[in-house]
Amino acid sequence: MTGESPVVSVIVLSWNSIRFLPRCLASVQEQTWPAVQLIVVDNASTDGSAACVRRMFPGARLLEKGENTGYCAGNNAGLRLAEGAYILFLNADAALHPTYIEEALHPFRADDRVGSVAGKVRRFDPRLLDTTGQILTRSRRIRERGYGKPDLGQFDRPGNVFSVCGAVALYRRELIDSVSVDGEFFDEEFFAFGEDLDVGWRARNMSWRCAYQPSAVADHFRGGSQSRARGILRRTEMSRRPPRIQAHIVKNRYLAMIKNERIGSFLINLPFILAWEVIQWSWIVLFAPRVLPLLWRDRALLSSAFRKRRALKSRRLTMTAAARS
Repeated sequence: MTGESPVVSVIVLSWNSIRFLPRCLASVQEQTWPAVQLIVVDNASTDGSAACVRRMFPGARLLEKGENTGYCAGNNAGLRLAEGAYILFLNADAALHPTYIEEALHPFRADDRVGSVAGKVRRFDPRLLDTTGQILTRSRRIRERGYGKPDLGQFDRPGNVFSVCGAVALYRRELIDSVSVDGEFFDEEFFAFGEDLDVGWRARNMSWRCAYQPSAVADHFRGGSQSRARGILRRTEMSRRPPRIQAHIVKNRYLAMIKNERIGSFLINLPFILAWEVIQWSWIVLFAPRVLPLLWRDRALLSSAFRKRRALKSRRLTMTAAARS
């Protein structure tokens, strides 16, 4: 990162986000980093979001989709327009502090194997944290580090995390190229939810690291999830989501495990995985039985995940052989 400042492409995916979109896009334009390409992908919004972009942010590249293609396909479409050496995927309900990009690029300069960076993301109430990077639990679920906790400086040291939350996710272009399968960075069979875990897991298996940079600060509304409900209350809250969304959350964990889990690690963590299976399926039966036929309909995606697993394994072996030669 010497000489001219590398271009950072910021991809903002919008679906009926008029409430948040102006603040989000303004925060991108106010970045201290001098070379930023702004791409907005509108997923068939009906609230005037696209018109807002054309009127208020004429310098942005606007891609209007004819239907809601979900987080994964929408961001992949934006990625195909991106010119940057670094790509920042930004939710429309998030906003960057002015130095976010400048600060988030530091770990890339320090280590060539850093492929992604997570910043300190707070709620719109800045006293509360939203995420400081992701951790993979032994039950193979993703947790946002610091989620809902007061920001008391406990996450003010840089370090490494498992992966970066998709709401504010910065990636090196080389990582994107190395982990993409069938021309897709985000697996479009996920549609939405858990795609950040899948990408982070793929990247770790390819020996990329995810750095946490606390001086890169952003804010995130996270929809209705600002509720601080815990345990069974949080589960019943989730049951109010549309069944299709609930089904995506459940199936995507399985797809990520099939594609990325190592056999030895799976066996070591099997008791924790099975314990979660009991909890999860009890919840589905009691609170979300309408999810069951949707999951049954999606069963064909399992074979596709195994095919992608083989493709990723073949690529890892090729990369290992090339590194040794």
